[in-house]
Amino acid sequence: MKKYNISAFGPILSIETEKGLKYLDKIARPKRFWRLFANIGIVLMFAGMIFMFSLVLFSDYSLIRTILDGVIMQPTDYNKLQNVFLIPGVNQFIPLVWGLIALLVAVFIHEMMHSVLARVEDVKVHSVGLLVALFPIGGFAKIDDKQLYGSELDHMYGPDNPDNPDNSESFNEMTASIEEIRAHEKAMREVSVPEREIRSDSADKSSKKVKAATKTQRSRILAAGVMSNFCVALVAAFLFFGVVLGGIQPIGNLQITDINDASPSALSGLTKDMVLTEINGHKVIDAASINQALASASPGDPITVTASYNRVSQNYTVLTDPSADPSNYAGILIVNIVPDSPAEAAGLLPNMIIYQIDGESILNATDFSNKMNLKSPGETVVFSVRTVDENGKTLETKEIEVIPKASAANESDAYIGIHMSSVPIYVGLLDMSVLEFNAAGYLTALKSLPALITDLDLSDLKGSLLTMLAAWLTILMMPFLSIMGQGFGSFSGSLLQFFEPVGWAEPLGIGIFWAANFLFWVAWLNFYVGLFNCLPALPLDGGHLFRTGIVKIAEKFKMEEKKAVQLSVRIINRMTAFIFLSFVIMFIWPYISDFVIGLFR
Repeated sequence: MKKYNISAFGPILSIETEKGLKYLDKIARPKRFWRLFANIGIVLMFAGMIFMFSLVLFSDYSLIRTILDGVIMQPTDYNKLQNVFLIPGVNQFIPLVWGLIALLVAVFIHEMMHSVLARVEDVKVHSVGLLVALFPIGGFAKIDDKQLYGSELDHMYGPDNPDNPDNSESFNEMTASIEEIRAHEKAMREVSVPEREIRSDSADKSSKKVKAATKTQRSRILAAGVMSNFCVALVAAFLFFGVVLGGIQPIGNLQITDINDASPSALSGLTKDMVLTEINGHKVIDAASINQALASASPGDPITVTASYNRVSQNYTVLTDPSADPSNYAGILIVNIVPDSPAEAAGLLPNMIIYQIDGESILNATDFSNKMNLKSPGETVVFSVRTVDENGKTLETKEIEVIPKASAANESDAYIGIHMSSVPIYVGLLDMSVLEFNAAGYLTALKSLPALITDLDLSDLKGSLLTMLAAWLTILMMPFLSIMGQGFGSFSGSLLQFFEPVGWAEPLGIGIFWAANFLFWVAWLNFYVGLFNCLPALPLDGGHLFRTGIVKIAEKFKMEEKKAVQLSVRIINRMTAFIFLSFVIMFIWPYISDFVIGLFR
């Protein structure tokens, strides 16, 4: 494969080419612009470096406190090893297709901008290429290390160290560029050039000496990749939150989650994932509106249901069963019980469904909270509960008396100690379950996030800063956190059924949702690729920039170059080891905490 410029590193193929290098010089022509671009990138990189290293220190501190307190951590969806790495298809929160496309964009932009700034600073780029493992997984650009680092290579590795790229004996055909392979073969036939002399490979093959890049020039080249990732993330986020979300509107709030295949509803054509919009001509948006729409209907009556599927709305006539139960069940699902709480004392259990409070039906979680707000500590409250099997079929109904106690936050509030979520509404006449989802509120929440991160109110500085911080964290953790009860990863599956294109986006059809998914993941992954590369650890850009900064500061204090470089290498190596060890412990602790803490009990 060597003659085709293909190298193998285990299962990964490296495909290298010199084609396209001339275009780098064209892109690099506005040198003043690119230098300003990279100078801003240097500032942002050091800011990102401080943030990321502080995050590592905070994580270490939190972990140490957890260990000292004897708290056993268990693996969850958020700290599972597979979800720690932002790898599409491996991380369960990152979709394979959109995540892979976005990651390729991030890597391509990152490497291309290193190459562009290298040409801006007249540093040789030997070749560009792709890394392939069944499909492309990354890109790279081979920048001349001898010109990028100059005499520092000798101080870092020593002139006779085989790892020194400037050492002619360190040639490795598996990692060498195309030009390096040709030059090496030519050197074997001809007289060798003087060691460590940096020469250009211009078209006329002249032997004109080329100066090594200055530390400022090197810093610009190193910062260009991260800066480009941040810029792409900003542009993609602007388009996603503004133009694209502006072309999407909600269809309805009620989605069929379960339907009996032999029921009249299924026979009429209604299926799972359809979004209900009307029943008998009445708009339905929640459990209360369903009750109102069916108030005059009786078992055996025909019922007209308007539902949307794949953004196509249609009327369905359901001939209801004369023996059908006309009751509609809603309520809240008990997710878990707080230990030593009134709920535990009364005998409430996880997976029970509370559908009535003192004989009054519960529509959803909000309705439950509103009704409990009317209760007082010490007042006996009667919950009507259902236990269901894994298919949602009712196994038992009973009443449980609970005596709330005073809330720690407010002594006048009744506290029972449960964590809850809404459950699908069972519609008896239609023999199906529908889930209420506030699609309009969800879309509004997404659109409002950019405004929240810039909403600084000097009259309430503390409150506005907390709001801005919360908005930033929501955006940064959007695939993992929940907004309006559900996290956002992409418009797909059941979530896609709730929305349709509107206005300028209407001719695009489903294409507007593809555009939204592409822009969201390009923004999200570009930001994290850039931020991760800010870490002051090798071989990341942040590690090289941090080491270069140390050399620059040391030389300002009149330290000779060799000692300054060797000092920077010692510091960055220790920083790299510390960060690597912190990550390893952080990743594996949930899996070993039970065993380790058990040894000291």
